[in-house]
Amino acid sequence: MQGNFLTEIRKLAEEVSSREGCYLYDLEMVGSGNGRVLRVTIDKDAEGGVSVDDCTNVSRAMNLRLDVEDIIPGGQYQLEVSSPGLERVLKEPRHYQGALNKQIAVKSFAPIAQFNSELPIELAKAKQINGPLLSYDDKGIKVGYMPAVKKGAEPLPQVEIFVPFESVTKAHVIFEFEAPAKPGQKPGKVGKQK
Repeated sequence: MQGNFLTEIRKLAEEVSSREGCYLYDLEMVGSGNGRVLRVTIDKDAEGGVSVDDCTNVSRAMNLRLDVEDIIPGGQYQLEVSSPGLERVLKEPRHYQGALNKQIAVKSFAPIAQFNSELPIELAKAKQINGPLLSYDDKGIKVGYMPAVKKGAEPLPQVEIFVPFESVTKAHVIFEFEAPAKPGQKPGKVGKQK
């Protein structure tokens, strides 16, 4: 039953988002009983992304339609409409397309060594990897990894790590803050926000 009503809600959310100049990024129903939350995540291709007004407009339109059409069974729920944020979750191929060459974090339910024949020693039992998203296809993703080196040693080349989609339990973009450049300097990364 849940799959049926979520399919209907997805169609509704896509239609409403499109009408408001956005597109549906993700949709999920979490919680149970009176604590259920319908999370609708919207995005925009335009520079500047989704505004508070976009979220408000989509929320109002969705609320009106959901109340009239009575799609969601089981009584009370809360509707949340938001943007994907800077550390956006990656689930679908189009999400990965938008994250190419960006720093991402990937968690796997199985050790990464199970999917890669040669790995740096520090990844022997690892189930998580952070690095730039190099590529993706219908089987999985490839993430760049810089192996650890001893102090004073020459840096080693970046290694491609493969993680199949069926093993990914969570993937998201890692936001890196770029400090504004001072006159005559190049901008630099100050730190990572978690």
